[in-house]
Amino acid sequence: MGTNAHEGMLVAAEQAFTAWQGTSRLTRRNLVDAWLEEIPAAKEAMAQAIAVETGKPITLARGEVGRAEATLRATAEAITQFGEEAIPYDLMVGADGCRATLRRFPLGPALAITPFNFPVNLAVHKLAPALGAGCSVIWKPCPQAPRTSKLLWDTFEAARLRMNAPAGLLQLADADPVAAEALALDPRIAAISFTGSERVGRHLEKVLAGKRLLLELGGNGAVVVDAGVDPVAVAKSIAPSAVAGAGQSCSKAQRIYVHIDLWDAFCPAFVAAIQAMPVGDPMDPATLVGPVIDEATAIRVDASLDRAIAGGAQVLLRGVRQGALLPPAILTGLPEDDPFQCEEAFSPVTVLTRVASFAEGLDRAAATRFGLRACAYSRDQRNLRLAETKLRAGGVLLNLPPTFRLDAAPFGGVRASGNGFEGPLYAMEGFTEGRLIVEGPAL
Repeated sequence: MGTNAHEGMLVAAEQAFTAWQGTSRLTRRNLVDAWLEEIPAAKEAMAQAIAVETGKPITLARGEVGRAEATLRATAEAITQFGEEAIPYDLMVGADGCRATLRRFPLGPALAITPFNFPVNLAVHKLAPALGAGCSVIWKPCPQAPRTSKLLWDTFEAARLRMNAPAGLLQLADADPVAAEALALDPRIAAISFTGSERVGRHLEKVLAGKRLLLELGGNGAVVVDAGVDPVAVAKSIAPSAVAGAGQSCSKAQRIYVHIDLWDAFCPAFVAAIQAMPVGDPMDPATLVGPVIDEATAIRVDASLDRAIAGGAQVLLRGVRQGALLPPAILTGLPEDDPFQCEEAFSPVTVLTRVASFAEGLDRAAATRFGLRACAYSRDQRNLRLAETKLRAGGVLLNLPPTFRLDAAPFGGVRASGNGFEGPLYAMEGFTEGRLIVEGPAL
């Protein structure tokens, strides 16, 4: 993106914000509803584009576009709930004759930076709440899926034109990292919402100190499996979250801590559950595990597997890489400081670790700088309550895999995994500022 285009987008975003910030919630909801109406006609084209550009299996790509529809629907509902809250001044000493509301006002033009692994739904999770909150948005999508991003933007533009909403309300920025950072630094950008790697997120924190920065970063999702559960049922529950979509999810099941009494039954059950998931051509509707984003990534992960095995890891499952297609791998016997344990794998690699007790599993699961998703499987209610306390993450799932998500619900991380929550109602708070409005009696 050149300097002139950069400046032109900022001017357009400011103008659109000026026109949009004072609109009613009904107007904003009508625009989101209109956007939702545009999706069905483009649904299959977007799914095909996701599969071609990112390698996501077509069945999962279709599911992603369906989830984006649900996200838009949830945003429209959230708009009706969002905006102001009555404060009970009439119950407070010293406030006789006063009334008060806590109102939320849009911050200004926002910059949304979105990743390749969910190029439609994670984009909608930022764009729709920002618009619903009254902001204009410059959207910097991932470079790996330009056609997908354009198709999604086209659906919005069709809705915008139909509803006669301001031009420049949502702009698509084809920006390299340097230009994107320049946009973020510009004083006219009031909020930046970023989903991506911890490394980039921490860099943004440093250079954007003092700005509203909403971060959804990486994770290394832990699962603790207690004795007494059905090993086959639990293995089947966890397997898709470990490898579906080539494991390219920040909330994938990566580290699985298994009670020693269940170890001998769980390991073969988990291997069988992973082997039952079809691997191959992303355009085949049966495929659930396609290629990673590019061959360079596959080569890097494959080399990391070689390193771990040379260091003493035992292999329960591994296939032969073919270009960008990296079959699922299951390792055991890794120390806690191995990168596959302490970093984000973002690949179809899973580590199983035997623990002497459920409590030990919780302690080891929690011993990470990340905090996006963690989960525990147990039939003991006391252990599940202990997991709620011990597993320090933005989302703690009990008897569910870490990738379980409903798009209207809050989703976010703590510590190195980010801040705040997405989910339309919760995301809208990030694009606004609160203002207490107090009115006293007439004088």
